[in-house]
Amino acid sequence: MPRRLKLTPLQRDVLWMLEEAGSETVGTIIATLKPDEKELEVQVDQLEELGLVSKFGTSVELTKKGRVALTT
Repeated sequence: MPRRLKLTPLQRDVLWMLEEAGSETVGTIIATLKPDEKELEVQVDQLEELGLVSKFGTSVELTKKGRVALTT
């Protein structure tokens, strides 16, 4: 049985936003979700450590593992 991840509300919002778009720039995420920029950076770094997203410059992309996490 897969282990359920404990995500913060901001992390869940970022994942759902990326699920719709596939990838977004950090600026678009900030404009849409209106989080504190430093908090967003910390939360996205944690998502990357879990392997749920990948960062490329200013873009954040949902990984295959991230897609699976959204469906379980």
